[in-house]
Amino acid sequence: IIEQTLTPDATYSANPIQIISFIACIIWLTGIAAMLLYTIISYLQIYFKVKEAIPLKDNIFICDSVSSPFILGIVRPKIFLPSAMNEEDRKYVIAHEKAHIKRFDHIIKPLGYLLLSVHWFNPLMWVAYILLCRDIELACDEKVIKDLDTNEKADYTQALLACSIG
Repeated sequence: IIEQTLTPDATYSANPIQIISFIACIIWLTGIAAMLLYTIISYLQIYFKVKEAIPLKDNIFICDSVSSPFILGIVRPKIFLPSAMNEEDRKYVIAHEKAHIKRFDHIIKPLGYLLLSVHWFNPLMWVAYILLCRDIELACDEKVIKDLDTNEKADYTQALLACSIG
């Protein structure tokens, strides 16, 4: 029965499987384009937000228009911190963001997103990307915490909590 439904009919000019494949390909490419367009728009929004950032030291910048710290850039990554962050929290957040840079997370995460963009239709890829992002954060926390004493670990946790609450 399957052979009969997918077998081209001599009276038609195109095989039905070719039409289905073409439509599926258009949907797939549209999904990739939408994911990449979202990325470009998000990047441009962030780029214009941090355009007025003030350098603190090295590759660390203070910015009034951001609410949480992050890294921007792949070749020369820069750390952006909210201007409202206090000095004590800043020390721990900078250590966390530098751990991201040392682990090349600023390269790994976009590569993961690129894979997700190609396989956007696969629910397992969405789960894998979410878990990748979570594991990246936990690994950086672990890297920073391993050299801290008990009081510093509590301060580090408070600093991260302050960033996540906003």
